[in-house]
Amino acid sequence: MTISELSVINNIHHKLKLNDDFHFFQLQDFIWTATYPYIPVFSSAPTLNINLEMNYWSSLPCNLRECQEPLFDFIKSLSINGSKVAQVNYVTSGWVAHHRSDIWAKPSADMGNPKWAIWPMAGAWVCTHLWEHYTYTLDKDFLINTAYPLLEGCASFLMDWLIEGNDGYLETNPSTSPEHMFIAPDGNSASVSYSSTMDMAIINEVFSAIVSASEVLGRSEDALVQNVLKAQPRLYPPKIAPDGSIMEWALNFKDPEVQHRHISHLFGLFPGHSITLKKNPELCKAAENTVYKRGEDGPGWSTVWKTAVWARLQNSEHAYKMVKHLIRLVDLVDQKIGFEGGLYSNLFAAHPPFQIDANLGFPAAVSEMLVQSSMTDLYLLPALPREKWAKGCVKGLQARGGNTVNICWDRGDLQEVGLWSEEDGSCSLRRLHYRGTTVSTSLSPGIIYTFNSQLRCIKSFSLSELTFPRA
Repeated sequence: MTISELSVINNIHHKLKLNDDFHFFQLQDFIWTATYPYIPVFSSAPTLNINLEMNYWSSLPCNLRECQEPLFDFIKSLSINGSKVAQVNYVTSGWVAHHRSDIWAKPSADMGNPKWAIWPMAGAWVCTHLWEHYTYTLDKDFLINTAYPLLEGCASFLMDWLIEGNDGYLETNPSTSPEHMFIAPDGNSASVSYSSTMDMAIINEVFSAIVSASEVLGRSEDALVQNVLKAQPRLYPPKIAPDGSIMEWALNFKDPEVQHRHISHLFGLFPGHSITLKKNPELCKAAENTVYKRGEDGPGWSTVWKTAVWARLQNSEHAYKMVKHLIRLVDLVDQKIGFEGGLYSNLFAAHPPFQIDANLGFPAAVSEMLVQSSMTDLYLLPALPREKWAKGCVKGLQARGGNTVNICWDRGDLQEVGLWSEEDGSCSLRRLHYRGTTVSTSLSPGIIYTFNSQLRCIKSFSLSELTFPRA
């Protein structure tokens, strides 16, 4: 990696830890809010249709799990306030939150353009971070006391919010795709339709999370879980447009801004898990066509999201291309206020103006290029740009299933990988994958295992034998 690439990654530790030290969730512009005279840009409010979530993407894979605690406190506050909004505004059970909040955890919709204001999926998106935390840590106490109650309330709202459409699918209506418009059949610009692809992907993710959590906790027979299990197969599915891309809305509307900065309809691919290369390759191909269609330009956070999407598709060439697209110098004085992205000379990511999300999300995208994981499977160097990052070693990455990963490569090829879970933890990893080779594995907590490039375990020893930091 270049010095600039490493510097952007290293920035995350200080910025996330600073917020954790104050036990306050990450604001959109961090502490640098006075970009314009008197009024912070976007009020420095936490925006929940990508920005706040991206701020925390790196905390788990980059082994900073403790930095999520302010986020979880914020979600708890959202759920308390959001239960009133759900009851009064929607006449539903559970809790809801919308596009923009504040330090008092405002959950209600803003007065504003429907393309961004009318979006009751924010609470559901932030709830996915609760299950993600468990998949990385296997912290059952957290699942019982924090995650599951919040997931229950969120899923309850979603169950009440869904309606049955004419074709028998469960739909959301009204529905928007964050901040984007379409051309309605009458030729006018519009933003409100039904069952946007992002709506359905987020709901599917929450439903999968509560079902999986209930299995861990022995609560699969709960009435809510049983209702979710019946509803999930009936969710309106993603569709492929005639041009081969994933449709953003339920109907194939004309898009007046093909290269819009948001890639909301790819949520199921990243950060979600409903679209995978193994499970639905046809949707992955459509996702590839979609991100081609969206183009490379966009603000910093959009560039980071596209990097992660290309990494999830295991396309190293385009993932690296987006990395370089982010790491290019822009001038704050000369730059017009658009959505060009890039970096300022102090390595702050440009929206413009500055937003912290790209800086904090970038390490997650890079880690996705190096290691991808599920609760049972670990993929090594899935999107490594072999010529550009020919040699390297990364220590202390975190993978799902309770594993810490040290990985080294040379000339673009895997050399060695070390895996372990803490002595008082647990490990659910069952398979290692590298370039088409898959091996079964069974790891015990408290033991460091070293594998070679053929994925053969060449040595193992106890964590207690170490007398120096492991990462």
